Formats: sequence, structure tokens, C-alpha cells
Amino acid sequence: MSRLACAARVAIITGDHDQSARPFNPCPICSARPDRCGADMSLPTRPEDLEANLGYAINRLANLGQAAQARRLAASGLSLVLVRTLSVLHIEDGLTINEIAARTFADQSTASRTVEAMVAAGLVERRTPPGDQRRREIVLTAAGRAALVAAWPRMEEHTATLARNIPAADLETCRRVLAAMTANLRSED
Repeated sequence: MSRLACAARVAIITGDHDQSARPFNPCPICSARPDRCGADMSLPTRPEDLEANLGYAINRLANLGQAAQARRLAASGLSLVLVRTLSVLHIEDGLTINEIAARTFADQSTASRTVEAMVAAGLVERRTPPGDQRRREIVLTAAGRAALVAAWPRMEEHTATLARNIPAADLETCRRVLAAMTANLRSED
């Protein structure tokens, strides 16, 4: 991997390759003068460098995993967002569209369209709770529970594929590390 000093990063980011022409062009990382900044950054120079980058690897796994999971579910005529919605409502019934969106990793408009289709299919119903006439909750129906039960084996197949040939202790370490990474990111919100 190549190492770039902050002055070089400033040139890359701003397009200002003649640092002497400006009296002060701060490092975008540490705000120091480029000639006084000791920070550096590693950029990948080979495909294997990029593959070794943890953030890249996690994003790649998420993208590949979601595509594989979606293909499995499509064979049953279900979408990933629909099954995620069924799953979260099975655990915590009576959520709003915004709460469903947050728990299913979908944007609000996708969650809304999915819920509309689920209402039309009889998988969920809308209700207004007695204590709050402004709140519109989505609740699972018996048909929705049945659809989740029917879809769940495909979710388990996906998990089994992910875990194939990986020792149980490694999987437990992976769960712990992923939970800690998730907590790290949530603490920034």
C-alpha cells in the first residue's frame, strides 16, 4: 500500500497540486498546515489490498448476502423487505411505517409501499391504538404469520450457507465482533 501525507491528500481532494501557491491549505483530516501534518493515509494499490479492507469486506458481504437472500425468497414470491417486515412485526407488533423502515433497513418510501402491498394481500392490518388517535400502527395478521412461517426455512438456508465450514467458535466471535461494530456506529448517531 502507498502512504500519502496529508499535503498530498489536500492536493488530491482540492486539485491544488502547488501547495506553495497558497499560504495555508489545511489538512482535511487534522486541520494542520500540510507541511506540519504528520498524519498519513494508506490507499489500496492492488485488488487484494482492497479485499483486505474491513469496511470494503463488510459491504461486499452485505451486498452479496442481500442479493442471495433476495433470490431465495423470490422463489416463494416474497421480497426481502417483506420478510424483514413480517419478522419485526412478529417480534414487536404494532409499529409505525417509520419504525418498520428503521428496523428493516429500508427507506421510508420502500417500507410504505411494502406495507401497502402487505395490507392488500391481507398479511398486515392498520390500526389506531386507543390512547393515541394520531398514531397509525401496522399489525401482523394470521395470514402474515403463516407467510413468515413458510418463508423462514429460506432464511435459515441462507444462514446455513453463510456459516458453512466455519467452526462454531469462529461464528460466535464473528457475532460478538459484529455486535461491537454495530454499537460503535450507533454511538456516533
